[in-house]
Amino acid sequence: MRWLIEHNVLHFYQTAFRAGHSTVDQLFYLFQSVIDGLEERPHKKTTAVFLDLSAAFDRVWRHKLIEILPRSGIKGNSLLWINEFLRHRKFVVRFNGSFSKSYRSWAGVPQGSVISPLLFLMYMNTVHCHITGGAKIACYADDIVIWHSHTDLTVSENILNANLLDIEDWANDLKLLINPEKSKLCVFSTDRKNRQSFKPNIKIHNSSVEQITHPKYLGIFLDAELRFTKHIESVSQRALRKLNILRKLRTAKGLGISVRVLEIEAAFEDVDIKRFASVDDVETARTEDEVFVTR
Repeated sequence: MRWLIEHNVLHFYQTAFRAGHSTVDQLFYLFQSVIDGLEERPHKKTTAVFLDLSAAFDRVWRHKLIEILPRSGIKGNSLLWINEFLRHRKFVVRFNGSFSKSYRSWAGVPQGSVISPLLFLMYMNTVHCHITGGAKIACYADDIVIWHSHTDLTVSENILNANLLDIEDWANDLKLLINPEKSKLCVFSTDRKNRQSFKPNIKIHNSSVEQITHPKYLGIFLDAELRFTKHIESVSQRALRKLNILRKLRTAKGLGISVRVLEIEAAFEDVDIKRFASVDDVETARTEDEVFVTR
């Protein structure tokens, strides 16, 4: 990874699995671009398309990956080692303690391997070559958003559709699948009076992309003016549910300390702790928010 970064092999738009980087970098890059457009006079509207790649890690075409690596400077023994690492991989299925026969795995990078994220980044590394006409792109692994800012939505519509056609060809060449039904579209603008009329016709695989008002990107609910109202409400509701759990625990009686510690830990990790209850004389709650009630 260090060699790839020092030699500028990995493009700056891709920040996944890299030390010192996180989802915040990509979110800030998108937000700043939207804000820059809004601050111009006349202000620019930003049309953003959030792409959904179906099972991208599992669809990596290994033969194509081995073709791509030498272009990035990975050659010699390193390339031979990676080739052997990917070849002849098999898997079995375990169910109820029984194992199936082994099957050959033809695609995808091995789950859980420390080198797999790096190989995936290398596989995706050329997508930026298909961004033209002033459009921009941000990626975090397989979470991709492309956008364009302009005073005229028709201009952004044409540029984004042209870029998406090129990205479709890129994805087809890599045997990746862009899902038009799960991909979403959002227009960022402070023009509340006319915002309802902003209906760019963006297409993927000849299917129109659904336009929504609150797309979720990298765990954050966005909105047209980047006020984050929906995201704040979502976080507040989750926090309130967890506080309600703690309130129930505070008044519960007859629970051993070990059980209560487990409940508190689970409350803050979104774990369904009902399945851990093993005390016969403890009744489970009748409502969704309650965890335990007294004997």
